[in-house]
Amino acid sequence: MQYSFHPHSICNYLKKNRGTMGRCTHYKRKLLQENEQEPRYICCYAGVEEFLIPLKYNDTPICYIHISGYRNNLISSAEKAKQIAYRCTEQFYLHFNELSQNAPTTKQVLSFITPLEYMLQALYSQHLEMSNQNNLKPARNIYIKALQYIHENYSAQIDCATIASELSYSESYIRYIFKKEGNTSVQSKINEIRLTNAKRLLRSTNLSITQISFSVGFTDSNYFSTFFKSKENMTPREYKKASRS
Repeated sequence: MQYSFHPHSICNYLKKNRGTMGRCTHYKRKLLQENEQEPRYICCYAGVEEFLIPLKYNDTPICYIHISGYRNNLISSAEKAKQIAYRCTEQFYLHFNELSQNAPTTKQVLSFITPLEYMLQALYSQHLEMSNQNNLKPARNIYIKALQYIHENYSAQIDCATIASELSYSESYIRYIFKKEGNTSVQSKINEIRLTNAKRLLRSTNLSITQISFSVGFTDSNYFSTFFKSKENMTPREYKKASRS
């Protein structure tokens, strides 16, 4: 789950909207429980369509690859979108209609993700070797859980106190963990993850700078622009233009 990102504006909107908050994570956890064995083309609770591709290593399931961002190729897509729209503002269909109606075939998807499958299998093999040599220390486990929480909730108003409460540790201990395991502060890591997702939205959507700043968890668009420039040496608008030229 810590690697489950939401690059589409509709997904970022649903994660922040009060009526749908938390449902994306619930949907992904449900998929894990269903233990799919073959590639499928499905849609989520909000009608967003995606390819779900299970990946195995020596017949052991290790992850799912999601190729997402489509709509209205399945009858259930429009139906589910209509069912969820009443929980949302008018922004829902603005973001939903940005999704593509031209999904590739399963055969095409399987062909272009083959290099990714090889890389993930190699990474998993390396992970097994390292795990056999040395089990993860408790501090590392806590750090990984904290990162997972940030990745799932970066668009909300979270901070060190929120994470400490979620993991049932003191704020001072969480700060110590981040310094020890990540050589960074809690807030710096949160902002780093928000910045990564903001850059993705700048490259792939037509949302305004203000909409993007709010979508990734910044409450002040001016601060977001200042922070962005301090890290990327260009404004969000300049980054957006450069990424599309």
